[in-house]
Amino acid sequence: MAESKISCSNCGGHIIFPKELAGQEVVCPHCNETILLPQSKSTTPWIVAGIFVIITVVLVSLLIWQHHANSTKSSQRNLVQNAPQVSNDEPAKSTGNEQTADDSDIQAMKNLCRDYYNAINNQDAEALQSTMSESCRAALRPEDLKNYLDGGAKYDFENLESVKFQDGVSGKCATARAKRTVQQPSTGIIEGWRELEFVKESTGWKIFASKEITDAIVSRFLKSGFTDEIRADIKLLRDGDPFSSWDENDTNALAKAFNLSQGQTPVFPWDVEFLVESKNIDGYTLNLNYSIRNKSENTWSSPLLEFDLKLNGKVVLSGNDLLPNISSGRQLERNTSFFLSGEPQETTKFNLDVYYPIGFPQKSIQLAQNVPLEFKVQKTSELAKLEIISTQFDLAASEDFQDMLSARINYRVKNISSEPIQSLDVKCVWYTLAGEQLDQSTEYVIGYGDVPLGVGQFKTGFIRCGKGYSNSRVPVKVDVYLESGEKRSLVVKGLLIQ
Repeated sequence: MAESKISCSNCGGHIIFPKELAGQEVVCPHCNETILLPQSKSTTPWIVAGIFVIITVVLVSLLIWQHHANSTKSSQRNLVQNAPQVSNDEPAKSTGNEQTADDSDIQAMKNLCRDYYNAINNQDAEALQSTMSESCRAALRPEDLKNYLDGGAKYDFENLESVKFQDGVSGKCATARAKRTVQQPSTGIIEGWRELEFVKESTGWKIFASKEITDAIVSRFLKSGFTDEIRADIKLLRDGDPFSSWDENDTNALAKAFNLSQGQTPVFPWDVEFLVESKNIDGYTLNLNYSIRNKSENTWSSPLLEFDLKLNGKVVLSGNDLLPNISSGRQLERNTSFFLSGEPQETTKFNLDVYYPIGFPQKSIQLAQNVPLEFKVQKTSELAKLEIISTQFDLAASEDFQDMLSARINYRVKNISSEPIQSLDVKCVWYTLAGEQLDQSTEYVIGYGDVPLGVGQFKTGFIRCGKGYSNSRVPVKVDVYLESGEKRSLVVKGLLIQ
């Protein structure tokens, strides 16, 4: 099946269609505007038509030359007899609150449409704004109309069709289909239609640009959030729209505007419950456990949360978490991590901002702002308690396999924290009474592959100095440390063994 490809005259989206549909009206799958599919051109019909026109002109010229006087009088009589009779006393029948089309009103609206499309062709935002109703001018600024002026398309207004008049809250209004051609560099000239709404003000007919207003509201919401300015624009739309009713609840009205503008209703920040459940520091990693619940009526498809940790107002750490689909009413428990570039301070206070993308193209909007978070580095001495049970000298072999007497401590370690300990070492620094360091030695209380030390459990062991003296118990001192991951605490200082 042969196919043709064009671009929509309104949104520029690509449309592929069978050539058999050429010349028919279809709805653009991207923006839902009605367009006319162009027919393929052929030179043969034009040649035949040209010959036919030449013959017709010759015959008509002969008839006019022969009957000029009689034809003139007859034409004048027929013009008077066949002229349409317009009476304001007997309007055409209508349904609902539709009214009879007034020729002067229709002509005024046609002139308005020409001004509208000329403003777009000239990229004149102020002129475009002047064709719109008072409420539209209050809600729209020139920068809001930028997207309608930068497309590069050139419009030629042809006619206004299917005009329907009605009485609105603020006076007379109407709907109609504007037939126009659009010329784009990529597709050439294409004929299409756009549904327009009109209101009659004291200065004459104006276009009620509901799409432009909803687009501007959504754009400002994605940029700045749900501000007082957004609420004011929604009020202008609610009060000035004679064609649609808008919910008195501003968030519901925004949801409708979003759907009209982008064809979707997202999950908004007020539809989401975000809570920080717990937090901790593990070495150089900050761990954040949180819950998130979808309170909207829609499924939240694959949301991506973006996190910023701020210190004194400046973003110092960032992270993200890609979530699975969250159905309506469902709550998820999740965690995310932030990696420190240096050793953590004992206590660090952050503020957390959370964002997620919505819309097309996607833009990040704020879900939570300045959530206070305090990360406290837990000392190893707060995880476990070390008790020196006894000290002694052991007979051991030196590096040259000679007997020596080396100092030793016997200890007991107990888990005093609220969670099992995954890693724990006892480290000793041995030195003489004069301060000369003899040795450093480490004993792995809980090492790789060991079962974690449960809450309230304890473990005993010993650790010996790697150096000693032959046949002599020479007094030494020892500093004892507890280590867990990157954390280290001095628990015994200068213990004398003699």
